[in-house]
Amino acid sequence: MIYKAYLKQSGEGCDYTIGCGQTVISLKATSTEEAVEELYREIEENYTGESELESCELYFIDKVVVYDNDQLYGRSREAKDKARRELVEEFERLEFERLKAKYDKNNFLCAIH
Repeated sequence: MIYKAYLKQSGEGCDYTIGCGQTVISLKATSTEEAVEELYREIEENYTGESELESCELYFIDKVVVYDNDQLYGRSREAKDKARRELVEEFERLEFERLKAKYDKNNFLCAIH
């Protein structure tokens, strides 16, 4: 089992828009009782006075999936690149059609005579 705690300090912290005073910590424990004791120690040592907590949530996690950032962002980049290529292709096709109409043989020959 993995134990994590979400800690939120009192007030808005330095700037409410970026979540100052909010953090998630990992607890080194092999049981729920150990996790609770570790959490109390952490709070007593690091979250008193100006850092006093408004709330604390303890999470018991039985499975963690770690995703590869390159794979996650790569999919996003691939989609953006594909959309960009399609947009360029459409622009080029429209430009081709415009030039084709402009220099069509019949129109071109009429313009010469």
